[in-house]
Amino acid sequence: MKSLAAAIRNGSIKLTPDQDRPIPKPILFSAGALALFALLAIAGGRTTGIGVAATPEVETIAHRDLQLAEHGDGSAAVIDAASRDTLIEVGPESGAFAVEVLRNLARDRIRKGASTEGPYILALKADGRLVVEDPQTRQQVELRAFGKLQAEVFADLMPAPDAATKGSAK
Repeated sequence: MKSLAAAIRNGSIKLTPDQDRPIPKPILFSAGALALFALLAIAGGRTTGIGVAATPEVETIAHRDLQLAEHGDGSAAVIDAASRDTLIEVGPESGAFAVEVLRNLARDRIRKGASTEGPYILALKADGRLVVEDPQTRQQVELRAFGKLQAEVFADLMPAPDAATKGSAK
């Protein structure tokens, strides 16, 4: 180890390029080829769809339209877009998972220049997935990715099935 430090100090091993020893051409060509290959792979994936992950289109079997109401004091509420009932309310400088998900979707709308009006859709899919969808940006948040407890927060927001959809037996 001492000999390595001595070689660096006396200049026989240089850590920075200088005019006498530029970066070797094979390394530059290899780096350029790698960058070109990456760009071609990305372009090929986008045009053909090969290697691009996509969320499958699955039928929605139940949904609820949600809106985020931000208040001037920093508090926020998740409300039912149709009935205007408050479902979750958080105080200033505190957060709830459901509020933070909708805040992130709202920031995404602003970033993409989409309309900030309109509800978000909490949807239960036929395959059992629970997702929050933004119809403005086509963004979809898969709730099970955040764990069982976080998904249950949203599951509690789903409207209770009525007797007609339950198929109650007599």
